[in-house]
Amino acid sequence: SGKIGVRDILLKIGDTDITAASYDTIMDSLINSPEKEQISLTFGDGLGTMNITPNLAKQLKPDEAVLADALVRSAVSEIRRNARARGSLGDLMSVEIVLGAGVRKDGTCMVRFFAIFSTDGVTSYSCNVSATGSRDTNENIVISSLSCAKDEGWGQTVDLITEKK
Repeated sequence: SGKIGVRDILLKIGDTDITAASYDTIMDSLINSPEKEQISLTFGDGLGTMNITPNLAKQLKPDEAVLADALVRSAVSEIRRNARARGSLGDLMSVEIVLGAGVRKDGTCMVRFFAIFSTDGVTSYSCNVSATGSRDTNENIVISSLSCAKDEGWGQTVDLITEKK
C-alpha cells in the first residue's frame, strides 16, 4: 500500500498491543493468525514526543500545536516513503527539534524543523525541513509544500512537494 515507511513501528496486531512483546511473540502472532482473514496492523512513526523551542510552546494554542504535530509527523512519513528523498537525503532517523509553526486563518499550517538524516546508518547530519499543509474534510493532513534544506556547504534544497500556483 506504500503506507508503511522506514522506521515505522508496529504497535498493534488486531486489538492486541505488542509494543512490549518480544520478536518471537510478534512473529508467532502473525504466523498463527487465520489464513483467510485480514489482519489489522497499527503502526506508529517512532518519533515519540518531539522537542519544540520554548517560545513556540508558549505561542501556539493547543489546537494549533496538535495540527503542527500532525503536520510534522505527516512530513516525516512522506520523506521516509519518498524515493527521491531517500536517494538525495538518505534515511530520516529522527526529528531533532521543531523550530517554528503557525496556523493561518484559513487553517493552513506551516512548520519548520530540524531532522536528522543518515546515508550510511553510522554518520548523520541535520536538514532544515519546511512543510505546509492543512486538514481535509476527513481530518487527514494534506501536504501542499515540503522541502528539505541540505546545506553541508552546498546550499542544496530538495523540493519534494511544491504548491501549485
